[in-house]
Amino acid sequence: MKGIAVQRRPQAENAASQREGVKMNKTLVVFYSNTGNNRYLAERIARSLDGDIEQIRPWISPFFFVFLSSVLKTGPGIRALKHQLNSYDTVILCGPLWMGMLLAPLRNFVGKYKNVINTFYFVTCCGSSDAQKDDKFGHGKVFSILRDLAGGKLVHCEAFPIVLVVPKDKIGDGNAIMKSRLSDENFKGEILRRFDAFIKFLSSRP
Repeated sequence: MKGIAVQRRPQAENAASQREGVKMNKTLVVFYSNTGNNRYLAERIARSLDGDIEQIRPWISPFFFVFLSSVLKTGPGIRALKHQLNSYDTVILCGPLWMGMLLAPLRNFVGKYKNVINTFYFVTCCGSSDAQKDDKFGHGKVFSILRDLAGGKLVHCEAFPIVLVVPKDKIGDGNAIMKSRLSDENFKGEILRRFDAFIKFLSSRP
């Protein structure tokens, strides 16, 4: 896959200058996952694009503290990544949303690394459906928050609602939705079609 051709802008000068003399790789998928759904999604994206992958590791990992940090928009932050982000053509951030919030590890990643990457994509396996995306707790609201935080570095957001793998007779069952997990067995139909379209979109970028 070819690298993303992005015209240099003032806010990208720092990232661009750091790229000089650095051998460029293809794709890095960076993810945070609590239940495993976004780990599955991130790993599948990395395999499809023949890319590298790394997990975001909060300094304090129990989800209660992650959730509290997300509510307060503060906290101890995340550990440094092992991969050198400015050596990648494409960076994909993958992680969950919670009750209309961008979780702290994802927020911390953007704040810590947005000045050393040129552009990035955001992908989520989320609880809100397409019909709910503009609701109070919908993913559309969080996408807008993320765009503001990214300062022009975010190219595209893509949602894979978990309801797409929930049996039709359980779609209205909130408990069933919360307990649903992505797997090779249920990653088919509409969610697979959407995934394939997203990979094609990424692969076609100049």
